[in-house]
Amino acid sequence: MRASPGGRLAALRFAAAVLGVTASLIACGGEEENPAGNTVPTADTPQADIARTFDIGGGRQMYLECRGTGSPTVVLVPGAVAAADTWSEVTDRSGDMVPSGSAVYPEVGAFTRVCSYDRPGTARTGDEFTPSTPVSQPTTPERDAADLGALLTAAEVPGPYVLVGWSYGGPVARVYAGTHPDDTAGLVLVDGMSEYLESELTPAEFSVFLRMNELDNQRRTAQWADVEQLDPAATFAQLHAAPPVPDVPVVVLSGDTFDPDAFRARLPADAPADYPEVFWRAQLASQDSLALLFAGAQHITKTNSGHNIHNESPQLVVDAIRDVVAAAGG
Repeated sequence: MRASPGGRLAALRFAAAVLGVTASLIACGGEEENPAGNTVPTADTPQADIARTFDIGGGRQMYLECRGTGSPTVVLVPGAVAAADTWSEVTDRSGDMVPSGSAVYPEVGAFTRVCSYDRPGTARTGDEFTPSTPVSQPTTPERDAADLGALLTAAEVPGPYVLVGWSYGGPVARVYAGTHPDDTAGLVLVDGMSEYLESELTPAEFSVFLRMNELDNQRRTAQWADVEQLDPAATFAQLHAAPPVPDVPVVVLSGDTFDPDAFRARLPADAPADYPEVFWRAQLASQDSLALLFAGAQHITKTNSGHNIHNESPQLVVDAIRDVVAAAGG
């Protein structure tokens, strides 16, 4: 589904503007008070920047960073092995990842509260391993969604949340949204993993994909024993079984460029010669099926990007987040 920018989100932005006027009239007397008499900050109350680890229980620490002021809070969920800093970087002309004020994290922090974090086993640019406490691997979306909930609670990050999931972060965001519908205000999937990839490939073709993933895991564990590892089959099974995402504004962004040579370098030696092309057709179809899961979702397919849309076309991701925040009443 390829909805135009003037579709559902435009109507929701209008509704959000009306709600915003109402909210401003209610709040004009200053801070509201809850029934217990405790002061409840308004969305304009200054919120301090944070960047540190938090105790999430069980002897574990997880790293979180937040900046900006406003509501809903945007929660950026990185892809596999990627840490919080992936949202603060852009791809420069040489193809390197560099910190930038035009990256997603600082740009979103200019109009609402935004947070990103390190899952266990992730690594930052420059091969700096995360301070988040290691856990057994491979990981699963259900476990990572539970960790995200524990972290947001420990850090007292106020909801509701607009969840932004890139790559493997997409399944984590979706499982969190399905299990915490009252805390979810919107969803943005940035080339998120789609369970429909499996059905778009034959069993033999999917087996090649699983073997490629296992090779990826082996290369990473050779560098870091505690590195994050994925099991795509388990991930897809959990997505099929997960509660549906609530009826909130959704934008799906899909990569539209593909480097078959770089992909081929990751494949098992006996993979069919045309496998990169077979995979790319399945990937595009799986993104279409993913977007159709969400009623009224906007599917942006012209991204001028590969898999790392948030680094290659950060303004596109920022605009999508801004639209969802506005539609959610921010």
